[in-house]
Amino acid sequence: MSSWEGFFCLNHNILAIDSHFHLNYLNSLKFTLEKAIQKNVVTGIVAGVWNEDTLENLSYSIDPNLNSVLCFLSKEIEIKKSFDLNKFSCFLSHGLHPMYVHEKWLLENGKQNNEKISQDLFEFNQILFQNKNKIWAIGETGFDLSNDVKNHKNCKSLTKQDLIELQNIAFENCIHTSIKYSLPVILHLRAPWSLCIQKIKWAKNQGVKNMMIHCYSGPAEELKVLSKLSIYCSFGVVPTWQKATKNREAFLKCDPLFRMLETDSPDLPPEIPGVGKLTENEPGNLIEISKILAAYLNKTDIELIQSSNENVFRFLGIL
Repeated sequence: MSSWEGFFCLNHNILAIDSHFHLNYLNSLKFTLEKAIQKNVVTGIVAGVWNEDTLENLSYSIDPNLNSVLCFLSKEIEIKKSFDLNKFSCFLSHGLHPMYVHEKWLLENGKQNNEKISQDLFEFNQILFQNKNKIWAIGETGFDLSNDVKNHKNCKSLTKQDLIELQNIAFENCIHTSIKYSLPVILHLRAPWSLCIQKIKWAKNQGVKNMMIHCYSGPAEELKVLSKLSIYCSFGVVPTWQKATKNREAFLKCDPLFRMLETDSPDLPPEIPGVGKLTENEPGNLIEISKILAAYLNKTDIELIQSSNENVFRFLGIL
């Protein structure tokens, strides 16, 4: 057992890390975090969506209503000593999400708003520079060609290539920033996998060390390629759905050295056997998710959570 396994196994209870969730979108935030702590989900990586989301998350650190239950981990002090098991500790990430790009950077006629692009990229880098001791990862960033994007009113006159090029502006800025500050990258990928693999290889060649595909939705056969590239893949709610056989196959085939657990809460509620699909998702659900997924692996939930915890620390560069 490593020192971190021992640290996160308290009184025979496993303490779990949610590798990807959205803090500022959770309902009844204080109550939700208190429930997570009671279920032994005590920390997680807060997904960054856009500049204003990062600023909103940072504002929680000085909110007197949340100080008793929430804290953001800083790189300036030893991590083990900074954990308070009565609080929910956050590793903050900072991103430019591909599903926001067309809303932020396109006019209604489909033309690029170059002034807004320059302004947002400048602000992105300023926020990171001013808060570099509290930002642990860059992301979400990536590519999304789902119908949610293609059918948006701003995208009616755009081709897929137009959308890729626009999203690539955000992606390459995030990649270069991650290299500058030696930070890992969190990927959101809902695009052809040939493109995704191509851009991952490009980023690795540029010098990015650690990358994680959150809420992995790609084919199982791509996991061998991703493993060779040392790409972490995070799974959570989708493989708990009975009908999600392809995603469950990918979860089962993922190299355990690169597999993580997440909720992506408040999105995508899990499906609990005997209960059905929940109406909401939150970090505390990670325990139920781990029990469901561990059974498919013929492992205990403690074994699965321990493995995921260590992979989170490796991804963040703590181990």
